Amino acid sequence: MKQTDLAGIGIGPFNLGLAALLSRHTEVNAVFLDKTSTFHWHAGLLIPGTTLQVPFLADLVTMADPCHPLSYLNYLHQQQRLYLFCYYDRFLIPRQEYDDYCRWAVSQLPSCHFDACVTAVNYDRQQQKFIIESESAAGEKQTYCSQDIAIGVGTRSYEPDWLKQSNHPLIQHSAHFLSMQEQLQQCKQVTVVGAGQSAAECVLALYRALQPEQIKAGASIRWITRSAGFHPMEFSKLGQECFTPVYMQYFQTLTAQKRREISANQGQLYKGISFTTIGDIYNLLYERTIAGAPAGLSLYSNCDVQSVEVQPSGVINMTCLHTQLNQHKTIQTDAIVAATGYSHQWPQWFEDLKGTVLQTDDQNDYLINEDFTAVRCDGGKGRIFIQNAEIAKQGVGSPDLGMGATRNGVIVNQLLGKNYYQVPEYSAFQRYGLPE
Repeated sequence: MKQTDLAGIGIGPFNLGLAALLSRHTEVNAVFLDKTSTFHWHAGLLIPGTTLQVPFLADLVTMADPCHPLSYLNYLHQQQRLYLFCYYDRFLIPRQEYDDYCRWAVSQLPSCHFDACVTAVNYDRQQQKFIIESESAAGEKQTYCSQDIAIGVGTRSYEPDWLKQSNHPLIQHSAHFLSMQEQLQQCKQVTVVGAGQSAAECVLALYRALQPEQIKAGASIRWITRSAGFHPMEFSKLGQECFTPVYMQYFQTLTAQKRREISANQGQLYKGISFTTIGDIYNLLYERTIAGAPAGLSLYSNCDVQSVEVQPSGVINMTCLHTQLNQHKTIQTDAIVAATGYSHQWPQWFEDLKGTVLQTDDQNDYLINEDFTAVRCDGGKGRIFIQNAEIAKQGVGSPDLGMGATRNGVIVNQLLGKNYYQVPEYSAFQRYGLPE
C-alpha cells in the first residue's frame, strides 16, 4: 500500500491543473489516477479549425500562478511558437493545440498515472485516511492510503433513450465524431441533433466537406433541435463576469433551492453557439445558394426526437415531435450525430460514500462548502475536494476552464495550511449583493 497526502481521481484539465500547481510544492506528496491509457481532451471533437471558447490565459496554471513553468505561454516558448502565436493575434486558441499543451504538461508530471481505473474508495476510521484501490487494463492492482482526495471525474456523454437503444455504427454521440467523420461524408443524408457548440462544429465540418456535385446529386445535411432556435452563447464583456471568482463566491452564499433555480435559467451562458461558428455556417449557406442553388443544409428548431428505428434496408427512421405545433413527423436519414451534451454520472464508489461519509440533502445529493470540500457526516478528518461540481453547486463557472486554476489555488492553500495563492477580491466590475 502506497502512502500519499492527496490522491486525485480522474485526470482532466482540473485535476491536471492541480497536479501542475503542486509540482512547485514538494512538501505535498500527491498521486493522480485516470482509467484512460493516455491524456486526450475530448479526442472525438478535436476537429481542425475549432477553438476553445475561453481565452488562452485559462490554461492549467496562469490565473493562479502566471510565472509557472507549465503555463501555455511557456509551452509556446518551448515549442518555438511564441512569435508565431503573437502574430496569430487571437485569444481563442486551436482546440488541437490545447490538447497538445495538456499532454506536454502531463509528460512533465510524474505524479500523473494513466491506465489506473479507480474501483473503490473507502474511509478507514482507524487510520483516519482514505483507501483507494485501482486496477490497470491488464489486471494489475494498486492500493493507496491518502489523507485527502480530489475528485475530478468530469462528465460523460449524455445519451437519450433513443440513442442508448441503438447499436447502429452511424448513430453515435458527437463525442465520437472524428472516428466516424469519413463514413458520414460518404452518406447521402446525415442528421445532426442538438443546438450547442458541438452540434454546430459537426455541422460545419460536414457541410464544408459536402461538395456542390454531391448536393446536386441529392446529398444533404439536416440539423434539428428541440430548442426554439440556433442561438449564440453569451459572450459580452459584462455577461462573462459570471465566470469570475467573485460571482462563484456570491453564488455559494445562496440557499440550495435558490442555486438550483438560478442555474436552471443560465443555459445561454454556456450552452449556445459561438458567434464565429454561427457566422461561418451562415456565410457558407449564403455563398452556396447563389443563383438559386440548393443549399444542401436544412435547419429545424422545436423538433424533439421521440424514437429512432433502423429498417432492414439500413435506412434510419427518426420520429420527431414539433413541440409548438404538437405534430409528429417521421423522417429518413442514413446517419445521426447526437450532439446531446454531457452530464455528471458519478461512479458507484462515490455513490457508496453518500450517507456514510458524505452528508446529503433531501434529494440524496452531496453538499459542498465554499472551499470546494464536500460536507462530511461522519466527523472524519480527511478532506474530499470536488472538481467541476454540478453548476447548481458552485455556479455557472464550475466547468469553465478559466476557473480551474483559481479553484486549484484554493485547494492547494488548504493542503499547505497557508494562503500561498491569492484569490482576487476584485475580479468583476459588477457587485452581486445589495447596493451600498
